[in-house]
Amino acid sequence: MKKSIAIIFLGLQLFNMGGYQLLFKHFEEKSSSHFIEKLNNHAYNETELIEIKVPISLPYQSNWDSYQRYDGEVVINGVHFNYVKRKLVNDSMSFLCIPNKDKMDVIDAGNVFYALVNDLQGRQEKQEVPSPLAKLSKIFFTEYPSTQDFQSIHSSNNYEMNSCEHPAESLLHRSAEVPERPPYLLFA
Repeated sequence: MKKSIAIIFLGLQLFNMGGYQLLFKHFEEKSSSHFIEKLNNHAYNETELIEIKVPISLPYQSNWDSYQRYDGEVVINGVHFNYVKRKLVNDSMSFLCIPNKDKMDVIDAGNVFYALVNDLQGRQEKQEVPSPLAKLSKIFFTEYPSTQDFQSIHSSNNYEMNSCEHPAESLLHRSAEVPERPPYLLFA
C-alpha cells in the first residue's frame, strides 16, 4: 500500500516537473497533423489565406505558372501560420498561408496551465508597491544604487537633500579637467 502511494506521488511530481510539457507538445503535434490533413483535403476557406512574399536572388530562375501545394509553418507576432501553397514569380517567392487556430489554442491552454501550476498570477498580484523598508534595503544593500531610488525615498519622507548627496552623484560632479595633453617621451 505504501509503495503504491509513493509511486502515485512520484508520478504526480514528475508530471508537475515536466510531464505536462510533453503532454501539451503531443497535443500540438496532433493538432498540426490534423490541420495538415484538412489542408491536403482542401477543407479550408480561400478567403482566410494570407500572402507572404520573400525576396529570392537566384541566377537563372524561371517563373512558375501556378501555385504548388507546400507544407511548412511560420510564426509571425505569436500567430502560427501553415503554408498552403507557394509560387515563384520574378525575384520573390509567394507563400499563401492560413492561421492555425487549433495549434494556437493548444499553446494558449499550455501557457495558462503553466501559469496556474507555478502560481505566476499570484506572484504578480503580490508585487504591487514596495514598502519603504524594501526601498532602503535596495539602496543600501546593492552594490550600485541608482540616484532615482535614493531621491524617491527622500521625497517620500518629505526630506530635502541639502548637503547630503548620493555618493555616486557627488563623484560625477567632482571630475577634474585635464589642462593639456601629456608630454611626449623625452628619452628614447
